[in-house]
Amino acid sequence: MKATQKKILAAAIAVFSRKGFHQATMDDIAGAAGVAKGTLYYNYDSKSALFSVAITDGIDEMIATVRDAMTSDLPFHQHLRKLVELNIGLYLKHSDLTRIVFNELTSGMDAGVLAEIEQTRQRYVAFMADQLRIGRDQGYLRPMDLDLAAVGLVGLVENLCAHHLKNPRRAPKEKIVETLYTLLSRGLCE
Repeated sequence: MKATQKKILAAAIAVFSRKGFHQATMDDIAGAAGVAKGTLYYNYDSKSALFSVAITDGIDEMIATVRDAMTSDLPFHQHLRKLVELNIGLYLKHSDLTRIVFNELTSGMDAGVLAEIEQTRQRYVAFMADQLRIGRDQGYLRPMDLDLAAVGLVGLVENLCAHHLKNPRRAPKEKIVETLYTLLSRGLCE
């Protein structure tokens, strides 16, 4: 990806996060990126297309970061804790993207854009299911539907991070990691 495209995508995420999709304008994004409006349209033919690429590239980048970090021979419990820490850390590091995913995927959005974003989210869930399969194959996890477990895991990560973004003092990152890891590794019951 070219440097100009990266700059545009970073500006788009910041503007969409702050103003929302419907209130954000291409002029706002061009100004934040420090490029001419024509440069936006040269790279992205519409605000919807720019929104879609910003979200899908952001999620794909998170998947790639976690995938690269997870190639290790750690025992599965350590692997799971690292998976939890990385995912929560990335959600919080990319808080503008996280806010968009939590708040902006609503009605009134172009159906094609929503479909592209949903496909990317499904790749993320499938990646998490693959990480859980490692634990199952090593005998650490109970028999279960790992695809459904991955949906639950992603939901927990998303909701805990949303809670942190609204209440950072009440839900610090370390507390979220420890709580989620405990839920996953030991459950709620004694």
